[in-house]
Amino acid sequence: MKRLSRPSRNAVLVSASVALMAACAVAPPETPVTEAPKGPILDAAEHLRHVQVPMRDGVRLDTEIYLPEGEGPFPTVLIRTPYDTEISRRSKSIQTFFKAGYAVVEQHERGRYFSEGEMRMLGQADEDGWDTLDWIAAQPWSDGGVATYGCSSSAENQLKLSTLGHPAHKAMIAYSAGVGIAETGPHREQGNFWRGGAWQMGWADYFYEAMAINWPQLPAGMSDEARQRALPGFALERGTDITQDDYAAARMHLPAIEIGSVLNAPATEIEEYLSRGPSHEAWDDDRITRRDRPLGPGLYAEALYDISARSGVSRFEETRESHAGRGDAIVITNAGHCDFGRETDAYVMGERPLGDARFDYSAREVAFLDRWLKGDEGAQLPEQPVTVYMAGANQWAAFDSVPEAGIDETLTFYFSSEGAANTLNGNGVLALTPQAEPASDTFVYDPADPVIARGGEIAGMGPDQSDGAYDQREIEAREDVLVYTSAPLEGDVAVFGFINTELFVSSDAPDTDFTVKLVDVAPDGTAWNIADTIQRMRYRDGVEQEVFMQPGETYAVTPPPMLAANVFQAGHRIRVEVSSSNFPTYARNLNTAGNPYTTTETAIATNTVRQGPEALSRIELPIVTLPE
Repeated sequence: MKRLSRPSRNAVLVSASVALMAACAVAPPETPVTEAPKGPILDAAEHLRHVQVPMRDGVRLDTEIYLPEGEGPFPTVLIRTPYDTEISRRSKSIQTFFKAGYAVVEQHERGRYFSEGEMRMLGQADEDGWDTLDWIAAQPWSDGGVATYGCSSSAENQLKLSTLGHPAHKAMIAYSAGVGIAETGPHREQGNFWRGGAWQMGWADYFYEAMAINWPQLPAGMSDEARQRALPGFALERGTDITQDDYAAARMHLPAIEIGSVLNAPATEIEEYLSRGPSHEAWDDDRITRRDRPLGPGLYAEALYDISARSGVSRFEETRESHAGRGDAIVITNAGHCDFGRETDAYVMGERPLGDARFDYSAREVAFLDRWLKGDEGAQLPEQPVTVYMAGANQWAAFDSVPEAGIDETLTFYFSSEGAANTLNGNGVLALTPQAEPASDTFVYDPADPVIARGGEIAGMGPDQSDGAYDQREIEAREDVLVYTSAPLEGDVAVFGFINTELFVSSDAPDTDFTVKLVDVAPDGTAWNIADTIQRMRYRDGVEQEVFMQPGETYAVTPPPMLAANVFQAGHRIRVEVSSSNFPTYARNLNTAGNPYTTTETAIATNTVRQGPEALSRIELPIVTLPE
């Protein structure tokens, strides 16, 4: 039984008591604790620990400073993080920063670990980031130039800050930052908490594990020196009795808004977010919207088996177009959340072998920093703004932009059947021309028995799977999954960019979901999941309003675009699955007109997908030509 990590409350309380006794018994130092760096940070010449950086409201944020060899002053890389450390996760890059003469500053966001204040996901990222930049620029070891750096939430907190134009903020390096985006391009996903109006529930265990932690606070009024003396005594051990089975049970609990209390977790924003729903003005305070534009150059990366990728890539495209010639660039991988730099020469994503997916992120990062912080005109910036790893062909490719189906070169497949596309043994087909006669495929969706996600984006159910590509044939054996498959391909089909689908559907329920999954079927039948999406029908006309379905009426719906980079090789087949659940990637629709997160009422829905000359259910794939 796999155990997940959360801090042991007893260990925290014991270590807090020890630290407080040490603070009272020993006279505090007059200057920050300085020592030789430990762990992976071997090339830093000096390490200043637990420096207390004041914010405008008096809250002090715990900060670590690592200085390189040399006289200084130095350009600085700033990492603001809610995690225990970002440095150890990015040690290879951090090493190259030191060798290139950069100071590194890592700061815990307010309310996290040893920083004062109340923790809130992305809370005050702009104000606290600005005040920290002011503080760094005033230090004697700083030359006044700062680049921000980090992955996940350590990247997302850069997004608002980058729109303010602080004079010290010269550049940003933000990886897997899309969850911090509320609105961009065709996406209004409200920070990717939602997709198509449904809660992306798959990352709930991550949130409770990594974010829903009440760290102990030292007594108010302690001096900076006393805090510096006390904090090294803390030993925040990690451990928990919560298992994957506990999370699985909590996800099935109704009402869904009680998931935290079922896990005995502290109150978090999840309850607030579910109460808001997918359309609420407060989302714009926490996340990036169309009106927010980065004022400095950015280096980005997104992973396709991550909920962050679609909005992150879409916002990059908007940024690239509005700041042409500035050198903004993005790397898009067939990898998982923040896996950048962990790829190997025999990389496996989920269960799918992807060959040599290594990429020299560190060299690109240092060149980018040298260009914007040191003014080195000779530093090599990426020749093309988009670099992507194409699965299937297992090779890197570079492009001037990210294609979009319907705008760039597009290959369209139409859904076709003889009325029985249920399961992979049904008669569902992906055809290059529409079906001449009307037809429909019907399945029964029971929220008490949802289709379980196997792999995907932060979605794995059980200890034997995680994010990524897995064989979907077990899923495709279910009667409540419609399967449409192309003929074997005569040549390679390289798909990269945003993928559109349109479904013509009906239901006997006032509300239900329709899920779509793109699959690459190998000659031996292995069916690798490539991308997926969902549409909650009450939000088919937009998340700003609920419009319920009428029994038997047919609706044309366009779920949010999928994003993929995959070469469907000759002899393979392209497949699309359609169902009404992909759980727990997305929270279940209960098939009623009630609030899906506060009600316990459920219903069984009979759902239909239609095809034919008047119902062109289809998928549109953006096609690219790979370099030789």
